[in-house]
Amino acid sequence: MSKIYHIKGVDSNQYEQILEKELKDKFKRGMVVAVKLHMGEDKGMFNLELAKRAINVLNKLGCKPFLFDTPVKYLSPRHTKEGYEKLAVKHGFTKEKIGCPVIISNDYVVVKTEHMSVEVSKDLAESDAFLVLSHLKGHPASGMGAAIKNLAMGCVSIKSKNDLHSLGLPEVSDACTACGTCAEVCFFNAIDIKDRARINAEMCGGCSNCFYNCPNNAITAEVSFDTLMAEAASAVLKTLDNKPVFYVNDVRSITKNCDCFSNPGEIIAKDVGVLLGDDIVAIEKASVDLINEQEKKNVFKEVHHHDPYLQIKEARKIGLGKEDYDLTRGVGK
Repeated sequence: MSKIYHIKGVDSNQYEQILEKELKDKFKRGMVVAVKLHMGEDKGMFNLELAKRAINVLNKLGCKPFLFDTPVKYLSPRHTKEGYEKLAVKHGFTKEKIGCPVIISNDYVVVKTEHMSVEVSKDLAESDAFLVLSHLKGHPASGMGAAIKNLAMGCVSIKSKNDLHSLGLPEVSDACTACGTCAEVCFFNAIDIKDRARINAEMCGGCSNCFYNCPNNAITAEVSFDTLMAEAASAVLKTLDNKPVFYVNDVRSITKNCDCFSNPGEIIAKDVGVLLGDDIVAIEKASVDLINEQEKKNVFKEVHHHDPYLQIKEARKIGLGKEDYDLTRGVGK
C-alpha cells in the first residue's frame, strides 16, 4: 500500500518538508532531474509558485533540475518548440524566476507497447530522476487529466499524441437503434444520427465516450482511449529504467476543461489541496476519491460522460502501480 500525503493548503512549509523527506534518499546530489509540468495555453497551467518551491527543494538537495514539456498536436503557439518557448516566458517559466533551465523537448526515443510505438521525450529518457507536477482538472476525452495524462500526452511526440486519438476509433454495428446517446456524449461533434449513428473518422477524437455510453452495446473499438493512455504512460516510465519518480497532484482550481484550452471553463469542484506520492495509480485514485467524497458524486463522469476511474484501472492493470493507498493528512489551511 502506497503512502499518499494530503496537504489541504500550501501556505505552510509542509510541502517543502514532505518533498525533502521523500526525495532526499532517492534524488541524489548531482542527479539530473526532469520536472514535467504544463506551462499553460492561456489561463490554466501548473501553479508557478508551487513549481518554484519544488525546484528550490531539488536545488537544496544538490540535484540538477530542468523543467520540460513537449509541443502539442493542435494549432497554438505551443505547436512548435519556438512558439512554446515564447509562451513559457510569457507565463513566467524562466530560469531566472523558477531557478532552473526550461526545455521544450522535441527529440524522442521509441518504446513499443501492445498497440503503439510511443515516441518519448529524449531529454526525459536521458535524465537521472523524474518529478511529475500535475494540475488536476476535467478533460472531455478522458474525464479528468492529472499525472497519467501528464505522462501519456505530455511526454510524447506530436505523432504519438495523434496516435492516442486515432488508434481507438469506434465502429457502429447493426445493433444501433439510432437513439442518439452517442451523439449527445460526443465532445467532438463527430456523430450524425439518421437511420443509425454515423461517425466521421476525421472529426473523431477517439475518446471512447460513445463506446462507453451506448445503451445497446452497438459501438465497438479495438482499444479504448484509457488503455492507450495507460500504455503511453507506461512507455514513458520504461525509458527511465527504474530510476526514481515522484508525483505531485495540485487538486485546486478544478476546472471543467483542460489547461490545453484557451479558457478551461468554470470551477466544477471545491479545492481539495495538494497530494504527493511515488505511485502514479495511488495518487490518481486518492485525488479522484477525495473530490468525489467531498462533492458526493462522480464529478468528472457527470460532466464529461467519461469515468475517470477507467484510466486509473487501466494503469493498474498494466502494472504502473496499485489502487490501495494510505492517506496521510497534513494540517494546512
